[in-house]
Amino acid sequence: MSETFLIDCPKCGLRIEIDRKTGKVIKHYEKPDIKTADPIKEMMKKMKSEKEKLNGYFDSAQNDLKERQKDLEKKFDENKKKIEESGDKSKPINPLDLD
Repeated sequence: MSETFLIDCPKCGLRIEIDRKTGKVIKHYEKPDIKTADPIKEMMKKMKSEKEKLNGYFDSAQNDLKERQKDLEKKFDENKKKIEESGDKSKPINPLDLD
């Protein structure tokens, strides 16, 4: 058994720690400042909003990567088409062959 016990004051709502043997008050705990009726629900709402925010960041980053990939593929196709239209079918010069 513990040597102290806690009592909540019905008038002021303070929590008081009392010594079991002597009956003296050891410590006063401040009344908890709870702004909402259910702090767990508030935490769950906050976590849900943060999760949605992070998912939004991830989705936007994923969309940006897809757009970048489309742009790069378009540029690649344009350059490939330019090379084919130029008609230059010669092989590039190998610098080692020049020796």
